[in-house]
Amino acid sequence: MSKTYYMLWSFVTSGLAIYFLLCMLIYLQSKQKSFLYYGLYNFFLLTYVFTKTPFHIDEIVKPLISSSFASYNWFSQVIYNSMLFMFYRAFLDMNIHFPRFDRLLHRFLIIQVSVASSLFAYTIVSNNHKVFDYYFLFVFIPIMSIFVIYALYISLKIPSKLGYFIVAGVIFYNFFAYYSLYDSHFHVSGSEPLNFFYIGIILESIVFILGLGYKVKLIYAEKINAQKRIIEEQNENQLLRENHQKELEKELEEKVSELKLALQKSEDEKLKSLTLTFENEITLLKLESLRNQMNPHFIFNALNSIKVYLIENDKEKAVYYLNKFSKLIRKILESSRVDSISLEEELEIIELYMNIENIRFDKKIQFSVFKNDINLNSIKVPALILQPFIENSLWHGLMLKEGDKSIEICVSEINHKIILTITDNGIGRKKASENVAKKTIKKESLGINFAKERLDYFNKKHNTNYEFTFTDLIDENEKSLGTKVEFYL
Repeated sequence: MSKTYYMLWSFVTSGLAIYFLLCMLIYLQSKQKSFLYYGLYNFFLLTYVFTKTPFHIDEIVKPLISSSFASYNWFSQVIYNSMLFMFYRAFLDMNIHFPRFDRLLHRFLIIQVSVASSLFAYTIVSNNHKVFDYYFLFVFIPIMSIFVIYALYISLKIPSKLGYFIVAGVIFYNFFAYYSLYDSHFHVSGSEPLNFFYIGIILESIVFILGLGYKVKLIYAEKINAQKRIIEEQNENQLLRENHQKELEKELEEKVSELKLALQKSEDEKLKSLTLTFENEITLLKLESLRNQMNPHFIFNALNSIKVYLIENDKEKAVYYLNKFSKLIRKILESSRVDSISLEEELEIIELYMNIENIRFDKKIQFSVFKNDINLNSIKVPALILQPFIENSLWHGLMLKEGDKSIEICVSEINHKIILTITDNGIGRKKASENVAKKTIKKESLGINFAKERLDYFNKKHNTNYEFTFTDLIDENEKSLGTKVEFYL
């Protein structure tokens, strides 16, 4: 063998080993599948190239590849080419841009590797290597060539510049690989055919490593932009809350001034009427302020949870929960303009709220709603009346509970009266009260008290008789099974 072959073989094998280790290290840190598949491609390609060694180890390799394992020459090429196409899929995000072709290619690669593995096992047992030779030359090569051509075509349609790296790398690699295969059969160059194959590997590796570096740059830029957008949205939401709070305070001051003026000019009967009106308006303003400031910690924590998905590059979950979060905020803002909404809308808001809160519980809480074919659109309730009870179940009943956690809402009709129950399997009110008593800093929860005040005001205004009760659920051994809240509507 020529000196050139020695140099090229040594350069390629050391490069493939370094690329393999480097890609695996980066994959373990970033979880980017592009690096995983490219690393596996380099590994299997390294095993193929190693069988072509020009050194004294050849005395070990040649007897091995001339034995029943001789088909590994073709089998390794099937495997590393399959890993290369898996790299193309991940690198170009084909599941996003070309989902149908991505599914077709994925199935083809699985079938191809399965068939090749079966044939390889057959050749080991039967020592009949012609079968794999025919499969490689007349099945694998033609079909793979068709996929290569089509992959080049769609690569140029990718919105980013990533497709250009694939096109350049595929052209370099396939040109020299096919020429090497041709030269190995017809000996037209007069030199070692594998020299051309090694040159193709070197050029392709340079192009793909540059491409991977460019993709990492794009991913990093996308994460930075996503973080900036979240921060901007947080700032905008905070500004909206502050501005609305100022408007509420200004409106409250105006109402106080109007009342003072009315007190000076009114008779006793008129004074009582104005006082009642003022109290109603103050109640509405207080409730509206409460709705618009609904648990700022919940909003901050929800955005932080979504930000984690963005940082982990889990775009689908991030977009899914951002949509849920934006819909919840919109529903809350819409409900703040009215004093009542339908029970159907209230349950929709609660389901959105639970979807967001469940992120922080790692989706371990089983949440279900049963409506029993009741027309909930005809039933009016104060907006966000159920939220404090759900929040109590989460943070006082379920947070410290081990095992299965669940919250169930059931709406039923008994004796022409609508009954809504909220049932959790938490630690119970008694245990929750003991936990609160042990805390050094005690913070009074006003949510349930506000809910009672709102129901009282709603009953007076709409001439209704809404009320709720708590029931501690226990078993025969006086052990807590959770808490049930019943609303009579």
